[in-house]
Amino acid sequence: MIDKVFITGKLENFFRKTNPESFLKIFVISFLFDKINYIEKIVGHENSLNMLDKYIYNLCQNIRAFKKIDKYHSIYAKYDFKSKCLKYYITNDYKKFKSTTISNEDKKAFIIKEFKIMMYKEFETIINIYSLNGKIVSNGFYIEDRYGRYPDYEGKFSNIIDIFSDVEVCNITKLNDKIKTYVDAEKNYYVYAKHISQRNSEVMNYVTLWRNFINNKLYYFAINNPKKYSEKMIKDFNAEYDYILSNGKYEFLLKNKNVFSLIENYLLHIRNRINVDNNIQYHQDLSVIFKMMNHKKHISKFSEYVLHSSNSKNKLNFEEI
Repeated sequence: MIDKVFITGKLENFFRKTNPESFLKIFVISFLFDKINYIEKIVGHENSLNMLDKYIYNLCQNIRAFKKIDKYHSIYAKYDFKSKCLKYYITNDYKKFKSTTISNEDKKAFIIKEFKIMMYKEFETIINIYSLNGKIVSNGFYIEDRYGRYPDYEGKFSNIIDIFSDVEVCNITKLNDKIKTYVDAEKNYYVYAKHISQRNSEVMNYVTLWRNFINNKLYYFAINNPKKYSEKMIKDFNAEYDYILSNGKYEFLLKNKNVFSLIENYLLHIRNRINVDNNIQYHQDLSVIFKMMNHKKHISKFSEYVLHSSNSKNKLNFEEI
């Protein structure tokens, strides 16, 4: 196991340059400790050491400063790529906190937990951004490729990585609050989310499920070296699940040439509220895709990851696949 003392030693120059508050240092060290010891079981000790070096390099390149903002209505953590600054705010007035009967001690623990998730998610995004001369070369497993993918900051493929970052943090911290999230105004349909997320609650569990169909070791290699492994990861995935589009058994509302791109498309339409009148259909279609894939994989508790109906009379398309 890679311990915190070892990680702290490697962060000396970063902390000297950015001079963060003590509690922020603890968050950085704890994140890297949790991250590395999670992936070490998957990629092995030597590979995890190499990945740690890259993560710290990207931290040094991508963060020039930590900045506490003057005033905000809730806890806050957000990375700004243009200024290379991680901005944050912490307060007891947390907008998601509705209970008035909970003790101050429990309230404090809840707020710290939520702030930790926010910070971890931003760190997860930052360590996977590699830039050169002000231009992002890769963002997670995305790198400019022949299919038009481009890892621009705050662009659509950055939005996909944002969902993956949310899921990765939940995996690292073993977080699964299983929060019911309705996808329509009438509350006829819902999905579960691992935690409350302003943008990703509706799509988080789809990506959690998607990760089960991607070779786990190859996934981390693709993030660590997208130029070498990303295309292979996507190509292998499309080759294995091409039958979903080629068998013509289901008419999808959205159209793409391959399954990987089709999943990306549905995730973006749901997350970014594109043509929101079709939101239930997007969820139905995405659930169908994963049900078709699960014919080969047989994921346990599959239904927890896809669309649910509040009323048994409401039809769920994937149930008939």
